[in-house]
Amino acid sequence: MASRVLEYVLALLFTADAREVVLVRKTRPAWQAGRVNALGGKLQTGEDILAAARREVREEAGVDVEAWEQFLVWHDPEYRLRAVRAFDDAAHRARTAEDQHVFLAGVGALPPNVIDNLRWIIPLALDRDVAVPVAVTSANPAGSGLTE
Repeated sequence: MASRVLEYVLALLFTADAREVVLVRKTRPAWQAGRVNALGGKLQTGEDILAAARREVREEAGVDVEAWEQFLVWHDPEYRLRAVRAFDDAAHRARTAEDQHVFLAGVGALPPNVIDNLRWIIPLALDRDVAVPVAVTSANPAGSGLTE
């Protein structure tokens, strides 16, 4: 019997002027520990992607943002990641709300230890000339193994 594909949301919360993005210094899962990623996490059973983004950002960064737009769907044999974006000055009020450090970073000066894919996902999120959602597929047909 095939295992169920895990569903994740990656929530990119930008300031209204799109110059900064809320990021988090990860402590878990193990493959992300010490790295920097965007907010997000696993969807709960039956949860809508936009509701999941709102919940994750509220839990991780202590701000409530309602207006999310999906811009990317990443297909992997082990998971599906849906990336969403919001442009809201609530980003300036984002704070550490759990055990992982939340901070604002300039979109043109991402930390050196940022998760590699954010180096192209963030510019894609900022490009308003691209029809969304963009669909991508993992290069490894066996799956990336990058899950919890």
